[in-house]
Amino acid sequence: MSRVGRWLFLSQGEISKEDTQKIARAERVRRRIPWWEPVKVHRHYGDWAVWSNADHLGGNVRLIIDRGTGLVKAVYGPTPR
Repeated sequence: MSRVGRWLFLSQGEISKEDTQKIARAERVRRRIPWWEPVKVHRHYGDWAVWSNADHLGGNVRLIIDRGTGLVKAVYGPTPR
C-alpha cells in the first residue's frame, strides 16, 4: 500500500485493543458462546482477531472484528477438543 493510501486508510480511526476485547465479550454474551481465559488480540489482515482459550488446543473461539468500525465480521468455534 502506498503512503497516501495508508494515510487515507488509517485516518478514518481505529478501534483499540481494549475496545476490541469489550466488543468480543459483548458478542460472546449475545451469542451465548463459551469463553475461557486467556484471551489474545492480534492484527488479522487489517482487522482484529480475538482468540479465547489462547494457550490451549481445542475449545478456542475466534472473532474477527473490523478495525475501523468495530463490527463483528466472523465468529469461528468453539473448536473441538
